[in-house]
This record gives sequence, C-alpha cells and structure tokens, in this order.
Amino acid sequence: MAMVEPHDIRSLLASEIPDAAMVVDDGRVRIVSEEHADHGAVVVTKQTLVDKLDAGGMSPDELTDDHVKHMAKALDQIAHKPGV
Repeated sequence: MAMVEPHDIRSLLASEIPDAAMVVDDGRVRIVSEEHADHGAVVVTKQTLVDKLDAGGMSPDELTDDHVKHMAKALDQIAHKPGV
C-alpha cells in the first residue's frame, strides 16, 4: 500500500511552512517544519524537491498529474525503506 500519494507532493509544494518537509511518522505522511520532524523520518524537503525541479528545467506550477504520480511513486519507495 502506498504511503506517499500525489496529493502529498502537491501539499508539500504548496506549503507555506518554513523549511517544509515530508515526513513519515507512525506510517503516516505529514508535512511539517523540518525542525519539528524529530518524531518522524524525513522523506524529502520542499527545498530539495524545488531544487530538483529547477535542475530539470521545471517549476512546481508546470507539474502535470503524471509528473506528480511519478514523483509520489519514487518517494513512496524511499518512505518504505528501513529506517525511514
């Protein structure tokens, strides 16, 4: 079962939380400030995601549903790794 869903990606990118991060905490994905992520394992930060998009020549506004689904699938694999 997938933990990271496309709506989690959109929520992270839309978050106005300073230093926003996607964390897994007790099997649930949450968007929190990275400094408050001590109770969960960080999957990705908003800044890292934005930097990767920039490196690929895209902005968050240009993401299609297919892009977001692909990203969610990749991040879900990270979220399921031991220790995350």
